[in-house]
Amino acid sequence: MRLIFLTLALFGTGHAALADEIDQTYGFYVAGLKAGTIHITGTVPETGIQSGYMLEGTLSPTSIMRRFHDIRFDGRVDGRVTPDGTLHPARYEGFSRSDTKESEVQLVYDAGKPQVVRHAPERAPQPFDIIPAKQKGTLDPLSAAYLLFQDQPLDRLCDRSFSLFDGRRLSRLEVGAPDVTAAEALCEGRYTRVAGFSPEEIEEQVTFPFTLVYTKGDADVYSLSFFKTDTTFGPAEAARK
Repeated sequence: MRLIFLTLALFGTGHAALADEIDQTYGFYVAGLKAGTIHITGTVPETGIQSGYMLEGTLSPTSIMRRFHDIRFDGRVDGRVTPDGTLHPARYEGFSRSDTKESEVQLVYDAGKPQVVRHAPERAPQPFDIIPAKQKGTLDPLSAAYLLFQDQPLDRLCDRSFSLFDGRRLSRLEVGAPDVTAAEALCEGRYTRVAGFSPEEIEEQVTFPFTLVYTKGDADVYSLSFFKTDTTFGPAEAARK
């Protein structure tokens, strides 16, 4: 489950800061083997415009990956964007599968506070559970991914952090300032489990570092081209197709 969440949270949307339509595909590799495909589509207004936005993300495994770990993610978020680029999600839906475990979640937001409409399968309350209404100002995984990894000019690249709430768990994404060369920018980041995780998950690992590589394009706009991290399945990488 952590692999699915981190992967989708680390793949935002290309060409969205300067254009409305988003359609990006990435090849995803684990331990050197092709593990799947990440596909991001949606509509986001140009910078400086207040309007609605919609994002959809899918991680589809290859047949080889399914033999070892049957993972999948499908998500969608709708909301609005203010002229300064702040995203305000209104509704988020997500489905994830990790081997034999499946999860469905539906969130709606009231004045920035997430409310869980559905979370299946249901389970008995746990001592580590957190209250959704107290997670005001958090983002869903897809919205956070867009804000961190959209195509951007250098003065807006990386150097950001966001709190994420997926319906049960609170986590944080942090990305440091970029290390810039003539043609690329490299950003180091980390995903941190904050609250709502089981003691076993916390004991397994709390912080997951990752590296993002951006390529400089036209008009000095940088696009995400490569990502790598370590997972419980082995080293994971992805590259834009």
